[in-house]
Amino acid sequence: MSSAIFSCNDISKQFDEYEVFKDISFSIGRGEKVGLVGPNGSGKSTLLKIIGGIIETDSGTVNPSQDAKIGYLPQIHQDRYGLSGGEIAKKAISGMTSSGYNLFLLDEPTNDLDKTGLDHLENFVSRSNNAFIIISHDRAFLDKVVTRIIEIDPVKKTLHQYTGNYSDYVRQREKDIRHEWKQYEDKIENSKKMQEEVEQRVSWVKKIEKKRKDKKKVSSRITEKPPSSLLRDKEGDAGRRARIMKDKLKKFLEGTDEIQKPSRSLPVRISFEAKRGSTKVFEVKGVVKDIGNKSIGPINLSIQYGDRWNISGQNGAGKTTLLKMLLGESTPNQGIVERGQDVVIGYVPQDRWLAESGKVVLDEFSRVTGKGESEARKILNRFKIGKDKVFNDISLLSPGEYSRFIIAELLAIKPNCLILDEPSNHLDLEILEELEKGLVDYEGTLIVVSHDRYLLEKIELNHCFDMDEL
Repeated sequence: MSSAIFSCNDISKQFDEYEVFKDISFSIGRGEKVGLVGPNGSGKSTLLKIIGGIIETDSGTVNPSQDAKIGYLPQIHQDRYGLSGGEIAKKAISGMTSSGYNLFLLDEPTNDLDKTGLDHLENFVSRSNNAFIIISHDRAFLDKVVTRIIEIDPVKKTLHQYTGNYSDYVRQREKDIRHEWKQYEDKIENSKKMQEEVEQRVSWVKKIEKKRKDKKKVSSRITEKPPSSLLRDKEGDAGRRARIMKDKLKKFLEGTDEIQKPSRSLPVRISFEAKRGSTKVFEVKGVVKDIGNKSIGPINLSIQYGDRWNISGQNGAGKTTLLKMLLGESTPNQGIVERGQDVVIGYVPQDRWLAESGKVVLDEFSRVTGKGESEARKILNRFKIGKDKVFNDISLLSPGEYSRFIIAELLAIKPNCLILDEPSNHLDLEILEELEKGLVDYEGTLIVVSHDRYLLEKIELNHCFDMDEL
């Protein structure tokens, strides 16, 4: 019996004019746990559906083993009425256990699960003898359960594969990308040097030729070669060397056609600059807020400069409502919210992308940051949002471009207080990883709402306000 429960060779898929991937090949071992990653829209769910036999490839072969029983679970759909996240997970696991599948395809399985549910699912996947291919934005989940990562490259339409869990993948991926760019830069530098040497030799030949032609007379009494003949010899020798160098340059360029500009960009380094504001950032005193037919509060909270707060709680507990009261976008029914002096806020709302339709990239950036057109375009260009994008509707930006747009705004504002509401929801993983690094070194005040366990651990928050305890 083959050690692979599934393999595919040179498969391609295209929807109308859009090519999803081309000539990709990989295999999944029995009992192997694999994470499938890539930017939104890169084809992760499409690939799962091909493996599950739900849609067909345009070319190539799909080869499940003879005993393969493949189960595709788009997400854990259960009757949630009256069930906790832990109970939802238990029902889902029971269904998977009795299904008889030996290769599970899980698409965002951690959605709607609380900590208990996540623990149940992690234990089930880790201990199972069956194989799993998992799409998940929950990087902590991938860290605990997978032993290999397959990344879809949306530019080259190919795959990159890495052994290890998610953290191993992140480290090796950055190392690989830096190596790819080093090779590319070395090739450009070598080509430039060879071109300069060819031009120097051609210039030398022309100078020698000019000297020979300018030579008027050679004494007939001199038995040695006349100067013009000597110059002709030098000209011939230099010409031969120039031709050799041209041939070398041509062969070099022909031989490096395969080393193209890397498809994956070097990380965008994120470093926040901010002027310190007052010691008191926010003072929340006896705040009560009505939300529909319920109230939250009373809330008493003192946030000082440099504090790093995690606002936690179940969905619907009022986390976003609290943030909007801090921002002054919502008024409490009782109590007061005081803001300190010289507090400059950078805010990333969780539902922002949904509200961006109809706004032009450059206009919105200038409105939020206060930058003039020239400076705004320079900043956006630094984040790879060029002249072909700045006059477009924001809704036309790709997920990666939108992520860079948000970070460019934050850096331009130079906030001394950052308020982030579920940043993992709308930042692609590349930018999110770099944002986490920038937040570790951030000296201002940080207030975060997030279900992303990986992010919360990375950015080292030191205070927690649990809305469930109100």
